Amino acid sequence: MSAPKISVIICTYNRDKFLPGALEALTNQSLSKNAFEILIINNNSTDNTETISKNFIDSHKELNVKYFVEMQKGLSSARNRGIKEASSELIAFIDDDAEVSTDYLKTAVEFFYNNPDVDAMGGKITPVFESGKEPEWLSKYMWGLVTKADYGNHIREYPGSKSPYGCNMAFRKKVLTEVGMFNTDLLFRSEDKYIFYQLRKHGKKFLYHPGFAVLHHIDDKRITYDSIMKISYEVGAGERDRIKSEGIIRHIVKVAEYKIKLIAALFIALGFFIKFDFKKGEYLIKNRWLTLIGFFKI
Repeated sequence: MSAPKISVIICTYNRDKFLPGALEALTNQSLSKNAFEILIINNNSTDNTETISKNFIDSHKELNVKYFVEMQKGLSSARNRGIKEASSELIAFIDDDAEVSTDYLKTAVEFFYNNPDVDAMGGKITPVFESGKEPEWLSKYMWGLVTKADYGNHIREYPGSKSPYGCNMAFRKKVLTEVGMFNTDLLFRSEDKYIFYQLRKHGKKFLYHPGFAVLHHIDDKRITYDSIMKISYEVGAGERDRIKSEGIIRHIVKVAEYKIKLIAALFIALGFFIKFDFKKGEYLIKNRWLTLIGFFKI
């Protein structure tokens, strides 16, 4: 049997609430079933992840599904294990709470085949909130906190310093090995930024494709005030860890960037206050402030 064209890797840790939906969405792919494999990387979960995974394998004999337990804690360790176990030259990563579109894998395979100069890709991410509606504090300036990504309906480069999010990204396998794989010393979101920073550093090309789309489930506890403030702080702390080896100049530039964003947030928030969108203004200011504080790990 020939190797599958693409490996889709789901790294999971104690998310038995959403994992069945993520797996089920992969059973409806328009890509031929023998053209892809599913790799479930259980990052030492303590819930029903193993039972769910093995039941899925038993009930879907027509699919090529592999299950592994990665004892080394951390998303990067789980991702690197998935890369090692993958049989394909193309690799897609999705989160355990994401549901892919029907043409997800077919889109990736065809895009890489037709664009040999492209090394990686990301796509549209639409959050699905447990409550059924967006939180009132959410504005486009804070999409990153709910992993929302929408850069239009055309294939394009990512704007500015933006890059794909970890719940929806694909690579040529050889590129990941060339840039050194995922950094296991980093935690929380900074791993994604790190890998795409490495791609840029090595002159690799990655693009946004609107047809490469997922729904991303967001439970209510993730969008509480305390959770959002904690995430804001951790984003800053993660960025500090990510760039600590890049020298003092890079550190100064990042501090300046965060200060500029804080000042800009004050003006943007003023606009929200004028429109009586007080929550949007309040959360934006606190988000930018705590990210800056987190960078200094105060």
